Amino acid sequence: MDNVQKFLADVARIKKHEYAEHSSSYSGERVCADIKSLFVKNNAHVRSLAESYTDYWMSEYILPSAEMQNEPTQEHLDKIAAMQSLIDNDVEMTDALSEKDWSELCELTGYEAEDMDVDLLNDLMSIFLDKGAV
Repeated sequence: MDNVQKFLADVARIKKHEYAEHSSSYSGERVCADIKSLFVKNNAHVRSLAESYTDYWMSEYILPSAEMQNEPTQEHLDKIAAMQSLIDNDVEMTDALSEKDWSELCELTGYEAEDMDVDLLNDLMSIFLDKGAV
């Protein structure tokens, strides 16, 4: 099981737990906050970058949702899974990211660059360059 599959399995457990504990008052916002925490924990080696990516995910996709009781949707899960793939340097799993996402994630990565491992930064910047986000 690769890192993204494990992440998505953990997300499924978070959702299942939320349904079991709060079936009548399911909170998509609470679930997404837990997913955000999981993402940051999984990427502790780039904590600040992970926080920036998930802040973007929450503000761009989750909080504006008109149907919070359905969050995270599969589309939104695909977005955060693609962000995990990006950090894992697995470009094949990033199809869910839009042109705007690539641009925003590139900008966020630039803000966090000084706190990152140089090899990871180079890998990410190469991906952004290939995607036309730079």
